[in-house]
This record gives sequence, structure tokens and C-alpha cells, in this order.
Amino acid sequence: MRIAIASSFLIALVAALGCGKSVQPTPDVPPPTEKPVVVPETTTQEATPQPPPVAVIPPKRSPFVSVKDGAFIDSEGRQLLLHGMAVISKDPKENYQSWHGPEDFAQMRRWGMNCIRLGIIWDGLEPEPGKFDEEYLKKVDQRIEWARDNKLYVFLDMHQDLFSVKYSDGAPEWATLDEGLPHTTGAVWSDSYQLSAAVKKSFDNFWANKPGPDGVGVQERFALAWQHVAKRYADNPTVIGYDLFNEPNEGSGIPDLQILMASAFAEAMAAKDGTKPDVLSVASKWMDPKGRSELMTRLQDIDIFTKVVDAPQEAVQAFERAHVVPMFQRVANAIREVDTNHILFLETLMACNMGIRTGLEPLMGPDGQRDPLQAYAPHGYDIVVDTPDLTNASNERVKLIFDRHAESGKRLNMPVLIGEWGAYGGAGPAIVPTAEFTVREFERHGFSDTFWEYGRYVKDAAYLPALHRAIPLHVAGSLVSYGKDPGAGSFLFVWNEDPAITAPTQIFMPEDEKIDSWDISGGPSVSPEFDQNEKTMFIVPPQGKAAEVQLKMMRKPS
Repeated sequence: MRIAIASSFLIALVAALGCGKSVQPTPDVPPPTEKPVVVPETTTQEATPQPPPVAVIPPKRSPFVSVKDGAFIDSEGRQLLLHGMAVISKDPKENYQSWHGPEDFAQMRRWGMNCIRLGIIWDGLEPEPGKFDEEYLKKVDQRIEWARDNKLYVFLDMHQDLFSVKYSDGAPEWATLDEGLPHTTGAVWSDSYQLSAAVKKSFDNFWANKPGPDGVGVQERFALAWQHVAKRYADNPTVIGYDLFNEPNEGSGIPDLQILMASAFAEAMAAKDGTKPDVLSVASKWMDPKGRSELMTRLQDIDIFTKVVDAPQEAVQAFERAHVVPMFQRVANAIREVDTNHILFLETLMACNMGIRTGLEPLMGPDGQRDPLQAYAPHGYDIVVDTPDLTNASNERVKLIFDRHAESGKRLNMPVLIGEWGAYGGAGPAIVPTAEFTVREFERHGFSDTFWEYGRYVKDAAYLPALHRAIPLHVAGSLVSYGKDPGAGSFLFVWNEDPAITAPTQIFMPEDEKIDSWDISGGPSVSPEFDQNEKTMFIVPPQGKAAEVQLKMMRKPS
């Protein structure tokens, strides 16, 4: 989940950004049949003898979503953009099963979504070392079935906040090695990432793989828990992958992180004002609501903000490479023993939510080569999230965050899925410009995304149109660009058609856009049209040749 703004300046900047029965649903689009296609004989005027018929076997398609050239690929070989929301309960009284029912899954599909980030909680999964709760997993199975029934893919998110059920949600108590240290809270729950000795020690012992009560390292137990989940869903094509760890935190692993950021802020202010406040005065000002708003205003200056988030970059990247990547590799090794079909979704250290460049590196497969199925799944939050200044979000800061995530995705050569963004809750119309700007950034970069979160308020939210938006979900080739021109009320989709793909391009277009005309160049001889059953799905038939296709769709004038 996103992390609320803390009660001190430094805390705020780091935290805000911040074997049972398997279910085996069929894929969204069934793979092609494998019956031989017989090529008939041809005759000539001389009636020369012909060779016997040749059986042409169509290439076998995997029913699973895969990764190729930095993109998600569906079971028909089309590029896939994933778009959806987080579905989760963090309440042990509910056995960590959310309030959503089948109709809510159907509603997500009507909103043009094709995936969910389904939260699972280690405490719900493994209440005792090596003992797994079958009833809990059956409820997860049920939600995956609802997703399948509504053409929604699922990736499973092993969620945590403050590491453990003792302090919020995540690890079971038996895996929480806090060594009896005190738990301290602040004005906002997430302050405890920096204030609580118990939370920090629990993370430290997790990174060190200290043995739990059964003598097995807690990180090893975590990997084995993931292996249990992966074995259950290994043959399930509705499940597309595993989000290995929600918002990893450094514990006490970067002791000077706050100092680096505060010093950079003070230096940047001095360069602008000619006066240099000390670190303690900045922190004190941040604790006062009026002072905090004033400092937020100063951070509207993108030069100041950039200096602040750049200051701890080296330390953050070093920690990720020393601790986060090896943990991911341990989990990946355990998963790959039982499941080679699903994608591994990799998150950054929590501090990178606000634009610090990540130091993540690709994971290796059992053969010692780069694992072919992995995706970059960072979160992106402006520093105003969870504060009264939410509607004072900065487009420049938002742009910096997602530009840097795009850069990292290219460096890693992985598809990018923004695993969390938004966290707008019940915000009113004032948040709409921020939401619209954010999704234009997703269009510009070609990101997949899952909004945080599907709360009861979403159905009536002023920002719902930013979630319920036009998007090319399946592209018969490689997507070049797409986007909405809000002023003109038009949409442009550009892609390079792959002649080997026999399935159509599918574009979701909300009815509210009132599209009544379109122009297509380089397209097929068969005219595109809206699907008769799913009337918001625009279908562009495959053309069987390589070409750049440009589709412009226009709305009715108001």
C-alpha cells in the first residue's frame, strides 16, 4: 500500500512515497487448435503428377502470459497492456479476504480493466512454520475464479505494511524477530518505519535470514511460502505472476538516509534563498501543519525536489543490490522449482516510490541465464499523498517519478507495470487534474498499471473516468504509441502489425467517449467495428501483413 506522510520531514519523504486443489481456468482467448491443415493439390494444364498433401502444423501457443522484448505477450502472441486495480483485505478478522464479490469483478471488466493485483498476506497463508491454511487458499481460489469468469488476469501480491501482523499486516508473529524491542508509533501509522525499533529490527533479521522458532531462516521460510503458492497455481493461466514483496523497507540498513535528504533540502533552499536552515529546524517545521504546507510549496520547485531525491540514490541502490535482489533471487529459486510458467514482478525499495532511481538487477534462472519471465513493478506516489495537500500535487514531480521508472524499465529490459499509484480515496473533483495527468504519463510511456485500490468509494469517485479510460488491451504486433487528445476529443493508436498473429487488436473504448467515427491507415481490408457482445471493445481484424497501422477515433461533437 502507499505510505502516508510522516510526522517529520525526513520520515515523510521516505515513507509517503509511499498444495491443495488447483483452479485451472481457461485463458482469455483459447489457443489455436493443433489439427493439421491440409494443403490441397493444385493442377496444371498438363496435369502433371503432384506430391502428396503436406500437413502444416500451426505453431503451438502457450496459454500463459509471457514476456518478450520488454513487453507482456498474451496467449495469441499479441502485446498486452495490463490495466486494473488492487483488491485486498489486510484485516485478520476477515481472514484477509476482501469485501469484493463476483459483481465487483464484473464491474472492473465493464470499466475496461483486464487484471487485478490480488493481495495475499503471509500471516493468513502460513499461521505456523511450514503449515498452510487451506481454507484461506480456497478463498483466494474463489477470487481467481471470479477473475477468470470476467476476463481478468491476476497477479498475486504478497503484501506487508510495517513488516508484520504485530504492527500492521504481513509476516506472522512467529516470523517477526523483533528481539523484544519496543514498538513506537507516530502521528501517522507509517512513521513507525523510522521510529519503531521493533519494526526496524524485524526487517534487519529478515534481511539477515535469522532463524525462526523452528531453526529455519525467516527469509527461507518466506521463499518456501511462495513456493507453496506457486505450486498451487503453476498450471493456472488466469494467474500471470507473483509480486514478490510489497514495498521492501531498509529497516536500519541505511542509517544516514534521512540526513542525506534533509541536508540536500537545506542546501537547495540555501541556493534559492541565500539562507541555509539546519536539519533540525526543517524537521521541526514539517511537524507543524502550517509549516509542512509551506515546505510542500517549496518542493513544488522541481530543482529542489530533484536534489532531495537524488541525495540518497547511491545508498538506496547499494542496499537494493546487497539485500533486496538476493532476497528476490532466493524466492525466485524456490518458485522456479515448481513453476516456470509465471512472471516474477519486482518492486523497488519503498524510498523509490517518490522518484529515487532503483538499483534493481534482473534475476537469474535455474540455468544460470537471465530468467525470461520478469517484470518491473514499481510504485509511484507524489509526496502529497495522505496529506491535506493531496490536491496540490505537482505535475513536474509526477513526471519525474514516472520518467525515472521508464528509464529503469529500459535499463532492465522489462515490461513496466506501475503496481500502485493514486491512493486518492474519497477525494473530490479537485484531484481530477492530477489523475488525468498521471494517466497521460502512462499513455506516453506505454505502462501497464494497477490503481491503489478498489475501495467502496471508487464507483462514485470524481476521478473514475481516469481509471475507466480508452486503452489498447491486446495489440496484434508491437504498440508504437497511443493516447487521448482531451482538447480535440480524439484518440490515436499506432502499432506495427505482425503478420504471424491471427487474433485481432482489441481496444477498450468507454461509451461515455461517444465515439462515432474513425479513420484507419495501413489497416486491414475488413473494416474494424465494435464487438457485438462486449460493446465497448473495438475490434481491428488482423491484416496478415507487416505494416504500421494508425487508428484515429473521434467522438461526437457536444
